[in-house]
Amino acid sequence: MVDMSPQAVEARLREASRLAGSWRPEARLETKIDMCGPAVAARLKEASDLLDLCRAPSQNRSV
Repeated sequence: MVDMSPQAVEARLREASRLAGSWRPEARLETKIDMCGPAVAARLKEASDLLDLCRAPSQNRSV
């Protein structure tokens, strides 16, 4: 299982950024989106909540 804590997510994102090498800062995604661990975790939670909301109508149907 992958650790999805804000600290673990942030560490992975920092490593990916480091591996990106010499990209110009203005071309990096992190300059356009808040990539800190808590912000990424919040976006993942929002996506998960939206998925649950989309699935809800099919789970409440009478068969």
